Amino acid sequence: GEQGTEYNQRKDILKKLLKEAENIAPMEEWRERLDQDDIPENLEGVEDALDEAENKVNSIAENPHVMRHYEERKKEIAKLQEQLDEAGGEKNMKRQQLEQKLDRWESSLINIVQDVNKKFSAYMKEVGCAGEIRLFTAGADTRGDNEGDNVRYNFKDWGVEILVKFREASTLQVLSAQTHSGGERSVSTIMYLMGLQNLMSSPFRCVDEINQGLDERNERLVFKRIVENSTLPAGSSNTDHCGQYFLITPKLLPNLDGMENENITVLFVFSGAHNFNSCLDWNVDKFIEDKKNFLSQEEEDDASNSHSKGGRRKRKSR
Repeated sequence: GEQGTEYNQRKDILKKLLKEAENIAPMEEWRERLDQDDIPENLEGVEDALDEAENKVNSIAENPHVMRHYEERKKEIAKLQEQLDEAGGEKNMKRQQLEQKLDRWESSLINIVQDVNKKFSAYMKEVGCAGEIRLFTAGADTRGDNEGDNVRYNFKDWGVEILVKFREASTLQVLSAQTHSGGERSVSTIMYLMGLQNLMSSPFRCVDEINQGLDERNERLVFKRIVENSTLPAGSSNTDHCGQYFLITPKLLPNLDGMENENITVLFVFSGAHNFNSCLDWNVDKFIEDKKNFLSQEEEDDASNSHSKGGRRKRKSR
């Protein structure tokens, strides 16, 4: 009876200790760790491992320079960490300054694009089409929070998109050689340049054969727009003017609107076998004198012819 009771008590104590050990170090988990780390599974193996570790420790020779190197490295690491923290703070400050400048620059850029868009849309409407100018930011406006600053500051991919529509049933499309004809691209380019013209001051502008590829209707409308934009009255300042506009072309349509404008000058470039050999041959006074002599000679010839005809009529009546 007493031995059985003592046995049960010790058994209960062992079960309790086993349960506590299981809670501290689960058997299955530590068995996997022991297998992975190649730790001895029995007491004899553990004692051998301890002896081996003690031998390694005892074999290490005392080196007085180790602690000195350690302290030096520790100070160097602390100094570098301090520099890194300072650089991080400066980086954040520079980033904030850059953000402020970017916001101001982007706001001004958006306002300019909106101004050009208003003019471009109105000019395209004049020729019976539709157009729109947009600022292309390469996805900077739709970037995610985890995409970093590469998209935000990737300005080389920014640009201006020109969207046009030439048919009522179609939608606005980005201007391209694959989608639009040469005439459509010419009209769009001219109207875009007209929209930009008022935003910059330049002494003169020059375009070469911009009207090539246009049908008669569009050429007349484009020429009218060029005249209206290029003959605006000058303002009070030296930079408030539309500048001169040179349109170089091998031909122009007859009866164009605006040709009667007193601010338009037409210059003809002559070439060929009968052209002047030298600029000194251009003598306006001589031209006028030759013209007068030519007209006087014509009058004399007409008078002589009339007299001869009158004399013949008289002889015939006899």
